[in-house]
Amino acid sequence: MTITQASVIQEYKTRTHNTDESPGYFTTDELQKLANLWSLIIDYLAANKDKRITVNSELLERVKNTWPDLRQDETIDMQDNEQVTRRAWKFTKGESTVRKLGLLNRKPVDHERQLLERHVCETTQEYVDRVSGHHVPLLPTSYFPSFKYPDNATRNWRDVFWAIASAKQHPDIWVHRYLRANGWDTNKAFVCIQSVIEWRAAQALDQINWEGDICLGFDEQRLGILQLVGHDKLGFPLTYFRVRRIMPRANQSFVFKRYLIHQFETIQHITRSHSRITMLCDFTGFSMDNTPFNIVHFLVTLGTKHYAESTSVLILLVDSWLFANFWSLVRPFLDASLSARIVFAKTMNDVLVFIDESQVPEELGGLNKIDMMKVPEVNDNCKLFDEKRRQMAEIEWREKVEKFEEATRIWCTRFNGDKSDTYSDVRDNAAHELDRAECHLGQFTRARTQYARLNMVDSNGQLRPFPKK
Repeated sequence: MTITQASVIQEYKTRTHNTDESPGYFTTDELQKLANLWSLIIDYLAANKDKRITVNSELLERVKNTWPDLRQDETIDMQDNEQVTRRAWKFTKGESTVRKLGLLNRKPVDHERQLLERHVCETTQEYVDRVSGHHVPLLPTSYFPSFKYPDNATRNWRDVFWAIASAKQHPDIWVHRYLRANGWDTNKAFVCIQSVIEWRAAQALDQINWEGDICLGFDEQRLGILQLVGHDKLGFPLTYFRVRRIMPRANQSFVFKRYLIHQFETIQHITRSHSRITMLCDFTGFSMDNTPFNIVHFLVTLGTKHYAESTSVLILLVDSWLFANFWSLVRPFLDASLSARIVFAKTMNDVLVFIDESQVPEELGGLNKIDMMKVPEVNDNCKLFDEKRRQMAEIEWREKVEKFEEATRIWCTRFNGDKSDTYSDVRDNAAHELDRAECHLGQFTRARTQYARLNMVDSNGQLRPFPKK
């Protein structure tokens, strides 16, 4: 089925999610192509069990701090941030254009402006150490990928593949995305998966997940540039991207790249049962200062390649004629599938086609008051220090990987088009066991996230159902 912007809008107007080409709803032909793709993957894994990828990641760089003028006790109170900062734009019902509110009269500090102008590249760990006056161990002193492959200079291809494939309730959820992204061409999908795995290995995304937001820029987090805030009308998780809050650090772009990847990774892991998310991108107050092209191009690459077919709808809030010129530069890099899922909004009514008012952020005129971040505490990541339990969890995960891999190999060779045959049932049961094993291992290999501190996820790190507002 060809996805068009009109068909996407119709889904939301009728609140009826189109399940075509989705796991659990595959046609016989689609199942056959999925089986063919898995055959290529299983054969490649068997022939390359010990294939190693050298880590060469700019994302692991550390900023040489240039903030000697910051006093040890200097902090910026982010409580009620949206009430005291420059709430630049607000959407109201019935208006044909957005209404600019400008600076509020409340004093003493415009926190958003202060954070944007001070250009401090300070990680969460450095911030906690500075305000505490001593080192606070939020993470173990060193990282290793696994007990079986402890060398931190390389990554095992097979491990990297199963780490991301098992991050969903069923590996088919992740694998089938690349079939959809490549028009159900099995060979193209396999080449794309190979490229994604090699990218993930070279960029050491396992270490980025392990370090979590402890090694991210602290100001990026306080600004809440990209946040999971609720759900859309189809029940997909809703993220809110405040583009105006991107700090202009063109000479240290890896700081923001790492922030973006961490947010994408976090959302991937805490939404295991979801195949898609919706993103509300606030481009109001657009300027080239807070929207550098290299960052936008990187974001497009993430959405079209590394996290392909993971978007339900991308809503762009736009109020500036300058954006039209900028969009003409971006659009050629978008694939047809993502382009069909992009819609523009100028009024609250445009937004309400896709999101209930209870889920629209309060700063845009909705009723959703978004919780601000919480600073990590010393015991937040105590499980990352427990190597004995991590080793036991890793052994169990590897056993379940082997079981699912074997079940998939048999399913591929004996697939006859029957969606409910014995081999499919055995494979689905193996996927369920793998899902539980990966959730357990993740407690020892991924740092707690901001969403865990805000009680938005459960003890297994999975997103809780959003309360009705």
